[in-house]
Amino acid sequence: MLRLRLRRAVLGVAVIFNSLLPANAFAGPQEAVSAYRIAVAVNDGAPLSLYAEERGRGPVVVLLHGLGASTYSWRYVAPILARTHRVIAIDFKGFGRSDKAFDTAYSAADQARLIETFLARRGVRDVTLIGHSFGGQVALVTALNLARRDPHRIRQLVLIDTPALPQPLSPLVALMQRAVLPYVLATAVPAEIMARIALALSPARGPIDRRYTDADASAYAAPFSDAAARHAYVQTSRQIVPQDFDRVVAGYRQLQQRTLLVWCTQDQVVPLATGRRLTGILPNARLVQIAGCNHAPADEAPATLARTLVRFLDH
Repeated sequence: MLRLRLRRAVLGVAVIFNSLLPANAFAGPQEAVSAYRIAVAVNDGAPLSLYAEERGRGPVVVLLHGLGASTYSWRYVAPILARTHRVIAIDFKGFGRSDKAFDTAYSAADQARLIETFLARRGVRDVTLIGHSFGGQVALVTALNLARRDPHRIRQLVLIDTPALPQPLSPLVALMQRAVLPYVLATAVPAEIMARIALALSPARGPIDRRYTDADASAYAAPFSDAAARHAYVQTSRQIVPQDFDRVVAGYRQLQQRTLLVWCTQDQVVPLATGRRLTGILPNARLVQIAGCNHAPADEAPATLARTLVRFLDH
């Protein structure tokens, strides 16, 4: 039984790391990237540093990655959007290059409060907030919070394969609910090995040719060599379902922002049916499907995703 759980966990982590896989760069001019950190604090708590990458000029677009990922997830989409927009990609607390804490404040609501503080510190308004998977959850909660006290902060929303409605837990997230086993796995299996497994088990389904190197595997594993990063992953997984989910979902009807829903037709993590249901709940939402990809279009179909986003932003 333990061997079966270990195998399922390895396969599940491979899915998460799939959002970190390399691909050849898109052709065309590249905007210079400015990387920085901003100290944020919530409710007079201890400040922590969020890492961000910014490029381009124009209307502001903020990119929020999925569970287990980082700003690297947007490596091919961000440069295209930056040709006409100011693009800011943020690492959540506990992920990528942001600070990592051994606490339990890793829910979508916790991350949303930090994102709100980040936006205020940067002084950006009329933002298009784009979130993938867990990042879409954070985007929704951020928009709901700001709708009451700062309605002009978020102008538009894009939700990509987002678990915004109740659904069964994926096998990996279900495993993370166990009391001890997740931490045993995180300690027993080196991050470098997990990255190499992910590279081997993640075939190219998108339009871009992917080639991997030893340096790639080391780079993708780097954040999870930190025990606090592994803790952040476990804690986020355990809180992926909001305690007040029914109240959150009821609040969606208050969101008047123009909203784009983007879904992979073959998503095995958050089914396309979720996207279809959301179109009937969010007042100003429309759904665009990307054929063939699974759960991470920024990696599996980045050119198609970028075109879809550009059309929405330029409308």
